Amino acid sequence: MAKKLLGQVLKEMNLISEEQLLVALEEQQRTGKFLGRTLVDLHLVDENALRRVLSVQSGVETIDLAQKNIPPNIIKLIPGVVAKTYQVLPVGQEGGETVIIAVNDVLNDFVQEKIRFVIGLKVKMVLADPKELDAALEKYYGRETMSVSDIMDYFTERDVDLGVKVGAGQIIDVSTLEELANQPPVTSLFNVILLQVCKDNASDIHLEPFENDFRVRYRVDGKLYDLVHPHKDLAFGLFCRFKIMSGMDISERRLPQDGRLEFHTGGRDLDLRLSTVPTVFGECLAVRVLDRTRVDFRLDNIGLCPGDQEKIENLIKVPQGIMLATGPTGCGKTTTLYASLKKLNSPDIKLITTEDPVEYRLPGAIQVPIREKIGLTFSSCLRSILRQDPDIIFVGEIRDLETAEIAIQASLTGHLVVSSLHTNDAPSAITRLMDMTIEPYLLSSTIIGIIGQRLVRTLCPECKLEYTPNELELMEVGFKPEEVKDRKFYQPRGCTRCKGGFRGRTALFEVLVPNEELWAMVVARKPLSEIRKKAVEQGMHTMAVDGQEKILTGITTIGEVGHEIHGYA
Repeated sequence: MAKKLLGQVLKEMNLISEEQLLVALEEQQRTGKFLGRTLVDLHLVDENALRRVLSVQSGVETIDLAQKNIPPNIIKLIPGVVAKTYQVLPVGQEGGETVIIAVNDVLNDFVQEKIRFVIGLKVKMVLADPKELDAALEKYYGRETMSVSDIMDYFTERDVDLGVKVGAGQIIDVSTLEELANQPPVTSLFNVILLQVCKDNASDIHLEPFENDFRVRYRVDGKLYDLVHPHKDLAFGLFCRFKIMSGMDISERRLPQDGRLEFHTGGRDLDLRLSTVPTVFGECLAVRVLDRTRVDFRLDNIGLCPGDQEKIENLIKVPQGIMLATGPTGCGKTTTLYASLKKLNSPDIKLITTEDPVEYRLPGAIQVPIREKIGLTFSSCLRSILRQDPDIIFVGEIRDLETAEIAIQASLTGHLVVSSLHTNDAPSAITRLMDMTIEPYLLSSTIIGIIGQRLVRTLCPECKLEYTPNELELMEVGFKPEEVKDRKFYQPRGCTRCKGGFRGRTALFEVLVPNEELWAMVVARKPLSEIRKKAVEQGMHTMAVDGQEKILTGITTIGEVGHEIHGYA
């Protein structure tokens, strides 16, 4: 049986007339909002009444919290901080695997998914009156103001007994380790850590053992922060849970391992890449967090100035050659190259990528993951890719001479090759390839452009403070005090919406498009400093200059840019 439309249900319940429905539908078509929200905005329907109608329409039961007494064991199923943050109240259980939660909005699937993720059980929603829900939360959880940080402190201070004591060289039965990883305190800590990672958009998690401590840190916008220092037994259980969830061998603690964990929460697809190494005090675990839903692969959205964006757009129109992105690990090279590839990607183009690992999905592209353990290296994969008749080839990274030579051969035979290289700036990529013994004449025949980049944190627009920097600060990033005396500068302050005054990151760019004069210097093996100077003379907008412009526009700070371009001009 088809579900009745909202307007039809409201008319049948005599809450609106036919004329009012037509007015609302016309307004909805103009604004694009949901019909229910449009009716409330036009004051045609009370919001509480609408919630109850939506409950009837969606088949969700209602509950009278004022008349219900909830047992303490049910209340304990959801921590107070989670209940108050998401405005939910546990009211019962079904079969021990499903928790019934009272909510004030049955259409909020995000809340349902979050609660399911945190408590590790299935969730069923019932609709409660908002005022009754507020009163019940106050009644059962009191006026506690516990935050996620408080929960972390709780796990730090708690002396847990999980029934297993683990020494650095002790051999433990696998079933015992699995039992340890599934203990309620362990799963709770695991879920709360991932919840905090999602909340703060962290890029990495680090689990690090020491002689008398075990710390969990996470990286937000490139900076590491302490998250929790759990009890050692609890820490080992947490370690086992990460390894089990990612398909690692939990009994092996002497050799490095790699693993992967994918999960969906709050409408977001997160991909965790895990790596362990043995240390003198036990295994150390690093987790790379890839959030595919947060990446916007657009050239006009990654921090490029108009001139550099135009250069890159012109480069990717060239049918053959090599375009490189350079910079240190984690500087956003992949994002820049994906943004370029997305602009090129179309049904009449065959695009093949080979990556280690495949970080993001690119619809329409053929993506090949590197597996060096079985012999599938960049160079061997690239040879096979050339037989697939591609138009564009993306090589995740040029690491060695063999890969570089095949990439050059591919570009000489009519392919556009896009890849990355680890160097300090754009001109350094040329000397790096020459260090691999690539002949200069081959480079001049194939390289069409090089992008250099670094990441800096961006100031929180809600709380940034205007200030006057001293002369030493200005000179650190290449400013002449007399030239910027009337310009505004900002520094971080910190608020509830940011992390220490910063929110998000942007890139500093430089785009080098070599010409014949510059290649003549390369063939003559001139020093890097002279090559860089010539690139600037020919119009290369350096990362230092790009940083100055982002400082003057209030995007970032002198300290951030100075840290990234230190010793480089």
